[in-house]
Amino acid sequence: MMSNDPGELDEVIHAIAKVNRLLRQAGEGLASSAGQTHSRRMVLQTLGDGMSVAETARRLGMQRQGVQRIADDLVRDGLARYEENPLHKRAKLLKATPSGLRRLREIERAHAEWVGRVAASTGGADWGATRRDLELLAEALRDAG
Repeated sequence: MMSNDPGELDEVIHAIAKVNRLLRQAGEGLASSAGQTHSRRMVLQTLGDGMSVAETARRLGMQRQGVQRIADDLVRDGLARYEENPLHKRAKLLKATPSGLRRLREIERAHAEWVGRVAASTGGADWGATRRDLELLAEALRDAG
């Protein structure tokens, strides 16, 4: 049965906050298996065929300055490189190097194994319904400002 009880919604919000903390801890652990941090993994994983630091920050919902620091660290460590951007003279494209892509694949393999273990331990959860409910909540939160 569906419920619009604000008290139940508040309980769900608290549960989401707890799950978020646990997911961040797990993300750090998975990234550390390849010598990275969760933030560095997120930036590497977002790059695709290359994008500017500002675009990366917008996509991740992070501050540009923080992404710039991570990008510079990735470049220094040989996991990413800056290239000329045909669409913008000053905003260079950040691209993962082959070494960065190898690290990312290591993390993705560990992530897939971890998700499999978590899924196996959650029994009969209806993840499709959960995703749809969370999308509805995200929309309501955006609308609520």
